[in-house]
Amino acid sequence: MSQDTFEVVFSGKLVEGAAAEQVKANVAALFKVEVAKVERLFSGAQVAIKKGVDEATAKKYQLALHKAGAITQVVNRAAAPAPPAAAAPRPAAPAAAAVAPRVEDPVDSAAASGLQKSVVKAPPPGLGELAGANIDAPGTTLVEHQEVAPPQIDTSALHMDQVGVELVEHQEVPPPQVDTSALTMGVPGEILAGEEPVEPLEVDLSEMTLDEPGATLVEHEEVAPPQIDTSKLKLD
Repeated sequence: MSQDTFEVVFSGKLVEGAAAEQVKANVAALFKVEVAKVERLFSGAQVAIKKGVDEATAKKYQLALHKAGAITQVVNRAAAPAPPAAAAPRPAAPAAAAVAPRVEDPVDSAAASGLQKSVVKAPPPGLGELAGANIDAPGTTLVEHQEVAPPQIDTSALHMDQVGVELVEHQEVPPPQVDTSALTMGVPGEILAGEEPVEPLEVDLSEMTLDEPGATLVEHEEVAPPQIDTSKLKLD
């Protein structure tokens, strides 16, 4: 049985047509964290989101992230070649290029999924809880459904009459009875109320006098200035 272990790697690439802000919100929902905590994942550096899982589990994570709009790679870390055994010294030769870990395609066709091969780099520092974050497999129930009991309303005392039944009998209201037998109307132009003379107002002014122009009606009184003790006040 194969002992290969795989990693899910993300380098900030998005599915064609996906909006960055919406993808961040989707990824944050998958990880069950705030959007601010996944901002570092979109810096462009390659980050191993999930480590040490089998290939099937890694591809489940990859497909879930792909639906969220993030393009990831599944990397087989155990596929890197082992160091060669010790041998007799040989003439120096140009150093061979390092062999990158093999990248597993998540679906039958890489072109269909838009995934690319890449070399895994160490995750950037400061990821905090996301360094070992996990996501649930597709189809996992995140919140258990709770049955809500229907409201219990007692309608046993209510009933309905047949269609067309008059619920309230119409009652005739008699017109008001106003006695106008004592009223009469005058002829056009008739004065209905006679003018009553008003006696002129009698005001006794015999005791009132007027002073000459310029006379002083009220004598001026000198007002002493206020005495305020400022001996204890000083200016800094």
